[in-house]
Amino acid sequence: MARTSYRRSLPVLASRQRVLSRRGMNLFRDPRWEVGLFPSIGLLALRLGAGATMVIAHGVPKLMKLLGDAPIRFADPFGLGMTTSLALAVFGELVCGVLLALGLGTRAAALPFAFTMLVAIFHAHAADPWSDKEHAFLFLVPAITLALTGAGKLSLDHLIARRSAR
Repeated sequence: MARTSYRRSLPVLASRQRVLSRRGMNLFRDPRWEVGLFPSIGLLALRLGAGATMVIAHGVPKLMKLLGDAPIRFADPFGLGMTTSLALAVFGELVCGVLLALGLGTRAAALPFAFTMLVAIFHAHAADPWSDKEHAFLFLVPAITLALTGAGKLSLDHLIARRSAR
């Protein structure tokens, strides 16, 4: 039985590792992950609908509550304090909602957005009937969808990726 020389295979493995790391680094810019124009219009509608509604209906009121003079009363699911929990909810709903609507850092912004909705479903509305949890769930679905699909061609993400590819 001939003994295999591992030294000869090391350059091949190193080159494969470089290719894989480059592919991993460019996963979000890989053309195979891009969608066409009509699906991009659908993603634009999803981003604008979910992002703008979250910002207007939930993010801005929470920001006013955070900046207001009244004492803060807010759920504290992780023991960070009511003010910190409210600030994190403002980040998830307002900042990430704006980023989703613009299509800027969509996949990254969708994660805290979705996490905030999971906290709303399983902590803030845990004892409430489904009709109260339903609102958070209806925001969770677009967040997960956008985390998986990205923003599409009609977004700042696509514009930045196109410019950086030049």
